Amino acid sequence: MHKIPVYLVVGFLGSGKTTLLKRLVHAVEDKNFVFVVNEFSAVDVDAAQIESEGAPAIAVAGGSIFCRCLITEFVTVMRRISDGFSCGGQICRPQGVVIEASGMADPRSIGRLLTESGLENDFFVAGITAVVDPGVMIKLLMVLPNIKAQIQCADLILLNKVDLHTPEMVDSVTAKVAMLNPSAQVVPCVQCEIDCALVLRAQETPARELVAEYNLCRDPHFERKELRIECKPELRHVLEMFHNNVVGLYRAKGFVECTEGWFFIDWSEGGLTCNPVEAHPNSCLTIISAPDCNIQYGDAVR
Repeated sequence: MHKIPVYLVVGFLGSGKTTLLKRLVHAVEDKNFVFVVNEFSAVDVDAAQIESEGAPAIAVAGGSIFCRCLITEFVTVMRRISDGFSCGGQICRPQGVVIEASGMADPRSIGRLLTESGLENDFFVAGITAVVDPGVMIKLLMVLPNIKAQIQCADLILLNKVDLHTPEMVDSVTAKVAMLNPSAQVVPCVQCEIDCALVLRAQETPARELVAEYNLCRDPHFERKELRIECKPELRHVLEMFHNNVVGLYRAKGFVECTEGWFFIDWSEGGLTCNPVEAHPNSCLTIISAPDCNIQYGDAVR
């Protein structure tokens, strides 16, 4: 029985991983692929987006799949995948698995995880792709060690959003990436528009030794909190939170009910998006920030 290739996609929050996954969905639409989406927040957003593109997706939410608190759930998911998924009315093993790791993850322990769980009998790491936003990488390297680990373990590094930055900045980041990982292929791109075959090429022997310690369940470099907005504010008042350059804020994402309706809000240092959506059970933003970050929305935050 052939082992199933695993294609790991890593990258900091807001770098463009979900955009890449959507492109991969269409690149493998004639094949039997499964997508595993690891949300650091407790709210599953990305897996639903992948399913809407037409691919089977499984969410593992509430932390990093490479920390001890989620390993058991992740192993259970992978064993389900190995047992087979419905394909054309029949149960068949997938041809490949694409895993989007949490943006806060240090993915170097995936090799150890596969070995200790026995999953190495069914899967092998075929490639690791890191998605990088040149506008924030240098800054984040100074405060989040996991960003460095993501770059160092990758076989392919996508310098995404190069249209938003000066050639000098892109050249500076390219040089830094090459210093951290001289053997990786580096590809500049816009909205992750690349030849998906670069990501989905399988190599039986990983280019990196992937045996690091598991991630900490409580990493001292960042924390996650939920901002529940109990009232129904005007949308502009919610968005004002993100125009004040809050020090130590890394990501905010979630569903908020405003006077104008429900919206999905997604903020990172790379920009802010806000789109109308169907009603959601909770009006809440998941915030990922430095431990001393103080962001709030008036008295509505719990």
